[in-house]
Amino acid sequence: MADLIENVANYTIRGVELAEAEYYEQLIKTLDRIEKEVVSLVGKKLPLDNQQRLFELKAAIAVRPLIKQTLEKEYLAWSDTVVRKGYNKQAKRIEKAFKTIGNIPTEFQQLTKSDLILVQNLKVQSFTQFKDISNTFTRTLSEKVYQYTLLNADPIDLEKELRQSINGIYASADDKEIDKLVKSIKEDEIKIRKMNRRSTVAKKLRQKIDKNVQILQSKYASDRAGENMKRYAGQLLNDSLRQFHAQLNFAKSKDAGLTFVKYFGSVIPTTRDHCRDIRAGRFDKRKGGLFTIDEVRKLWQRSWKGKQTGDPLIVRGGYNCRHQWSFVNPDWYDKAGNLIIE
Repeated sequence: MADLIENVANYTIRGVELAEAEYYEQLIKTLDRIEKEVVSLVGKKLPLDNQQRLFELKAAIAVRPLIKQTLEKEYLAWSDTVVRKGYNKQAKRIEKAFKTIGNIPTEFQQLTKSDLILVQNLKVQSFTQFKDISNTFTRTLSEKVYQYTLLNADPIDLEKELRQSINGIYASADDKEIDKLVKSIKEDEIKIRKMNRRSTVAKKLRQKIDKNVQILQSKYASDRAGENMKRYAGQLLNDSLRQFHAQLNFAKSKDAGLTFVKYFGSVIPTTRDHCRDIRAGRFDKRKGGLFTIDEVRKLWQRSWKGKQTGDPLIVRGGYNCRHQWSFVNPDWYDKAGNLIIE
């Protein structure tokens, strides 16, 4: 049976999941608009020769600032919403979690002045990361326009390349069957982010998504996956929300004198062995699954697929990890590892 600490941990984990689902849906729409606008402006700005092929390098160079404007207008506006509104919501959830647990000095049961300064600094840091993606793909898309023009290429080939660089497997196409599959995958990925990942419905939906992705890659175009803006923006969305939560939670817990941690989060088919082992109690040194911070950092010396550089209390199991370290006081537990506070 879940205790108070686990209930609070699940509350904050669910808050991050709901935020990710909300902003992921917005991201899908944002990238669709970018794809449409970039393809449209390239079609309008690049002249064709008598063989209906690209040829004018001056025009190709002039497209770059227009691509930059498009990404800033759409993608950076979305990024600002994630960082500004999304982070504020997570901060409020953390504040509520500390108030719910209690058993710490009252001053730390709310967002302190130092907490608010940290929140602002983390916003600036994260927005820089989102902006890096915008800059990278402004350069990527502009270089593709230049290269295809230099090669006197068919504009249809350039259009396909631009679409894939933005949306990867989700790129639009003239083929109705492909567009039908893409639409289905998009809708299902939005749905699955809003539900319990361990549920039977979620598992079946994941199987459907994987099957449709495999059809797109094998039957229609194996090169539709790989390096693309959606992949990097989606991963950054996921990791930034969770790492913001982890960093603010760590700072508040440290100020409140909480020096032990417990690992929470559900185990699903994609859970890494490292996280699975911790949740299963494989590394427990005391009852109740309590670890000191030093013990967590020693665990981090192990190797596993998907491991991410950084503080293990912040990056947890690695990229896209959905688990959470919750900070506790060992005095809250009896010798059998049972929580004794209410």
